[in-house]
Amino acid sequence: MRTLITILIVLFILPQTKAQINLVPNPSFEDTISCPSFLDNMQDVQDWSSYGNSADYFNGCNSTAMNVPNNSFGYQLSHSGSAYCGVITYLKGTSPLGNNYREFVGVQLLSPLQIGTRYYFSFYAVSAQYSNIGFFSNNIGLRFFTTPFSKLNPAPVNNFAHIKLDTLLTDTVNWHKLSGSFIADSNYQYVSIGNFFDYLNTDTLMYITFPECAYSYIDDVCVTTDSIFNEIWTGMKIVVQNEINIWPNPASDFLQFQTINLIEEVLIFDSRSRLIKSVQINAFEGRIDLKELVEGIYFASFRSEKTISVHKFLKL
Repeated sequence: MRTLITILIVLFILPQTKAQINLVPNPSFEDTISCPSFLDNMQDVQDWSSYGNSADYFNGCNSTAMNVPNNSFGYQLSHSGSAYCGVITYLKGTSPLGNNYREFVGVQLLSPLQIGTRYYFSFYAVSAQYSNIGFFSNNIGLRFFTTPFSKLNPAPVNNFAHIKLDTLLTDTVNWHKLSGSFIADSNYQYVSIGNFFDYLNTDTLMYITFPECAYSYIDDVCVTTDSIFNEIWTGMKIVVQNEINIWPNPASDFLQFQTINLIEEVLIFDSRSRLIKSVQINAFEGRIDLKELVEGIYFASFRSEKTISVHKFLKL
């Protein structure tokens, strides 16, 4: 009984799970200032900018070389929506200094990170493969900063990132999700993505006779304090709380829902972000059987074609 009372207190003192906050504005690069038509064009995407050299923005809004999925570096579908960015992660220069050429994209977060708070972050990447590229590389990663950078004032290449891909990014079809967490040690206000490691600490694989560079596309960036939100983040729009109703809460044998969106699937996670149950629905309302769940706090993720809504509930 004492355990149950404790769970109830925790459940209702903690903030109710609404649409979890992603601190990254325009995280899927869908919002544009203007439709991109040429390389070196980060001024065309809302909120984001180049944090070093000539990073690129691609969007399906027109049929130029910056189109999605057909563009100047080949054919690549977006991870979600119809836009993504691209950066050189390695360049074969004529000198060691040239080998350290990197491109970065970056953005100011919606609010600074709070020292001592754990944050969860992720993004998706896939390698471009085309005749004017020629390399695959590792080390594409994400890094937080307290100051911004620019095209002419690049982010540092000094062998540190808060998360990076240690293996070569050789997949040119399927997007790879990089995900991590840390306890903030500074009030970071900016996040950047690229390869922050020099040529001596970067592995490459050549796939044509005369290669020039390694190039990676980037999509769907997330920074949040919620581990479950970061886990299920796929770039889809997050539904606000009042667009879906669940009851009863606390629940015993079942959880009932009703929504204005056609729900395709419901995923149940425990408090440690482990997937416990998956139910195919394809309905606007329904009932989820909870009999096999033990007592505790859970999260129900309601998925439609383009939306996700996550709700906390207590199983008695």
